[in-house]
Amino acid sequence: MALANHDVQEEICGVEGCNKPAERSFNIKQVSKTSLSLKDPSARQIHLCKEHYKEFKKETKTDRSLDQVY
Repeated sequence: MALANHDVQEEICGVEGCNKPAERSFNIKQVSKTSLSLKDPSARQIHLCKEHYKEFKKETKTDRSLDQVY
């Protein structure tokens, strides 16, 4: 049986000035710790494109490694 794609809307990147399709989504608390300027800072989830996801990973590398230890 095939799945129906009713009103499937592709998410776009939540970073100011970027209109690329989103690859991943994160909690606003995680993304607000970075230098990325967001379109909607009151949102609960932020969608990031591939390029901004790479930036996010670079900026949060030490935080993520500390979380893995504890």
